[in-house]
Amino acid sequence: MATKANEIVNQAWEKYKRYVTDFPETVSQIEATSRVLSYIIAGRFEDSQVLSELVYLSSNLLVLLNDTIIKNASKILPKIPVSVEKLKRWLTVLEYGEVFIEMAAYRKFGETGKWVLIVIIQLTKAIWRLLLLWKHHGGIQPSPPIAPLDREKYTKQFKHNPTEEMQEFQENLDSETVEPVNGMSEVTFTLKRSGKVIRRLSAAPPINFRSWKLPGHGDREKERAGVRFYEPTTLSKQRLWGETLYITRPLIHLFGMYVCGTMSWKPWIMSGTIDVASLCMMGDTKDLNPQEKSEIKRRSLLLLYYLLRSPFFDTYSKMKILSTLRVMADNVPGLGILLRPIIDYLPSWQKVYFYLWSA
Repeated sequence: MATKANEIVNQAWEKYKRYVTDFPETVSQIEATSRVLSYIIAGRFEDSQVLSELVYLSSNLLVLLNDTIIKNASKILPKIPVSVEKLKRWLTVLEYGEVFIEMAAYRKFGETGKWVLIVIIQLTKAIWRLLLLWKHHGGIQPSPPIAPLDREKYTKQFKHNPTEEMQEFQENLDSETVEPVNGMSEVTFTLKRSGKVIRRLSAAPPINFRSWKLPGHGDREKERAGVRFYEPTTLSKQRLWGETLYITRPLIHLFGMYVCGTMSWKPWIMSGTIDVASLCMMGDTKDLNPQEKSEIKRRSLLLLYYLLRSPFFDTYSKMKILSTLRVMADNVPGLGILLRPIIDYLPSWQKVYFYLWSA
């Protein structure tokens, strides 16, 4: 009985993987619809905020799952250890789910239970990120560690029409010529319309030694798909400690709130100082890869979040931001539909720790 159930599950899983790789656009539309649904649910009824975050978490996990399927099907994979890949995947899942966990904990266990789980999550994230940094030399780490795929690049290669490819192959076969390059014959040619790489018949090895893989096929596919993988930059000692400071900043901030109180200025100032110091310790970013440069820019922009973080928000920026949004909603045609829900939701959003202090 168990064997039959496993067989049914495996068959369903294989069918689902084929569907994801065959219809990536439809899958993307389903994911986008579920994300929009999470925004529609918010504020509609009691506990709708928790349900909204659950739907949003589910949509993110679905994206992560489908991205993994597409990446594996494309055979374009970065060369990283399995342990590092698993650690990044678990860290990504935790970051996707932290807001929902916080809200659910508050509903179930109250204020104390919420803060206990917040500390556990931030401690877990810090340990995992420090392992990636110091043990696995992960460099400057983005948030989340596994970003959504640019699926257009990954799905190029299995979007070809087989009938058209066969027809084009026959057309090219009649006019096939082998042009020597540096004394050697080209062993493949590229179909003009589809871009499919075909081995020349004249360059085929004896039948006993043939395989269905093209010479350098993996590299060609990566180049044709436009997918590039960047090795983490080897960080100097100053940058290592700057990244360590950035990773441990949430724990220092939580300890400051525990000692001084959640509405004290000291944790806010400490956190801001650490963020600025860690950015300064990174120095000139010219030698970083594009992904790391993008992460440094993201961290710089996130400094604006300090305008929304208590106690600065409650003391200075709350009334200014809300009054500005109200003026825009009342006087700019069409903006009211978008801005009024934000005005109503902003005070509640600002009280959720992981909305503001996760990154």
